[in-house]
Amino acid sequence: MVEATKENIKTLLDVDSEGYIIGYQSEFFDGSKWVTPFDTTNAVDLTRTKIDEIVLGASKLIDGEIVVDKAKQAELEAEANKATPTAEQQLIATLSLRLAQMEAKS
Repeated sequence: MVEATKENIKTLLDVDSEGYIIGYQSEFFDGSKWVTPFDTTNAVDLTRTKIDEIVLGASKLIDGEIVVDKAKQAELEAEANKATPTAEQQLIATLSLRLAQMEAKS
């Protein structure tokens, strides 16, 4: 019988031009065996704990360790938490600008 847990998991990291991890795939247990649904040529062995430490867009693999750039993480979180105006708010802003421009011409 094959165990559902293992020490190291084959993981394929997708990185951007600066080396930040922007995605990954890892092998998984399908109930009867471990399956790797990708070419393992460039895969690395990581523990589940290391995989769980990955912060997409703010982590790099350095000497076999996941290193999180806290400043980059804060930057990404700030961008994600920005208030996005609704379509209605954008329309009101556009109409308000047009009205102000028309009044300024008068």
